[in-house]
Amino acid sequence: MSHWKALRSYSALPASAGYWFLAVTLIGRIPATMGQLGSLLLVSGSTGSLALGGAAASAFAVGQAAGGPVVGRLADRRGHRPTGLAAAVAHTASLVALVLCADHGAPVYTVLAASAAAGCSVPQVGPLSRARWTALAHARRLAPGRFPTAMSFEGTSDELAFVLGPALVGVIAAATSPRAALLTAAALTLTICAAFALHPTARLVARGQGERPEGGDAPVRRAPIAFLSLALVCLGCYFGSVQAAITWRAADAGAAGSAGLIYAVLGLSSAMAGALVPMLPAAFTLPRRLLTGYALLALLSVPLVLTGGLQVGGLGTLGLLIALPGIPIAPVLVTAYTLAEATVPARRISWIMTVLSSSVVIGYAIGAILSGSLADRLGPLPAFLTALGAAAVGTVLTALAQGRLRSLRQPVAPAVPDEAEGSLR
Repeated sequence: MSHWKALRSYSALPASAGYWFLAVTLIGRIPATMGQLGSLLLVSGSTGSLALGGAAASAFAVGQAAGGPVVGRLADRRGHRPTGLAAAVAHTASLVALVLCADHGAPVYTVLAASAAAGCSVPQVGPLSRARWTALAHARRLAPGRFPTAMSFEGTSDELAFVLGPALVGVIAAATSPRAALLTAAALTLTICAAFALHPTARLVARGQGERPEGGDAPVRRAPIAFLSLALVCLGCYFGSVQAAITWRAADAGAAGSAGLIYAVLGLSSAMAGALVPMLPAAFTLPRRLLTGYALLALLSVPLVLTGGLQVGGLGTLGLLIALPGIPIAPVLVTAYTLAEATVPARRISWIMTVLSSSVVIGYAIGAILSGSLADRLGPLPAFLTALGAAAVGTVLTALAQGRLRSLRQPVAPAVPDEAEGSLR
């Protein structure tokens, strides 16, 4: 019965922010997940060079990692509406420029610059959405104790976007061309991301950028931020390493196109687990959840390493086993972002959310480059071992950080009467 009550807690989210907000924040993060694969397919197809396509995808990732915190800082200082609209327009223009450069045989540096600009200008819907839930909690428009539920929704939305974005690119590219896939991403950015920027919750963030209701403008907790960022770099490295290993296995089996489908199983199992996070008991504290999540990620990756790395079984076996490590991934993300809310004053919450998001992107790039190189020379086992090592390092980091993380206040909405809950439509 308590489990059913925990799942019913999701009903407080549309009551607080409106169904339209849930829709635009979910759909609005999909374009950002289309850029890397879209740029790889576009540039490699137009130039005939997979190396140049990989360079374009890397430029997009580097730009996204560098630009995310900048967008977050501007959102804190200038507001979500002007920053979000400017990012949506800039990202749309950069994607169109990338398509034009690739189609017209522009110099390589121009193509790479356009791809980097597209990454740098990603509107950061996911991190800014988390900042808005924080503002809703501080403004007492989110029901008491529902902030972790909101973070669970955000984690599930992230995982769904990571599955849907690349899948959408693949479908559109196969049906028409990679050019059409990137232009679709541009159209979604200009419409849905702009709608997210203009949503009424943006005004609430502006009001929430003052002092915390608990008393004063809390100082920045630098040590917990550093631990959380490094831990999410490890998680991103895990993603990049597993993807490189799976790509090698699929290509070796003569079914390169199935790599995306196998990797999507990881995202789907993660999304389902993320939706169930509200069922976890309150006694299972956030720092312990983070440590347990990384430990489970390492443990559940062992069968994947043994079968995938030693090439035991076929791609079907790989697809089944990759669902196991997906189980703790979204809960780890949910917990990390929930803890992050307590590390900085409310007026800087957009910045910290984008910093953590960029940490995942940086880790992904490290894992993809390192494991891709190892797999090309030595096969899939080193790539899978790199993923396992990243999970192990994340476990050690979160174990060392337990004392720092336990010192943070409980990052949930203040306990207020239900009648204080408002709604934004």
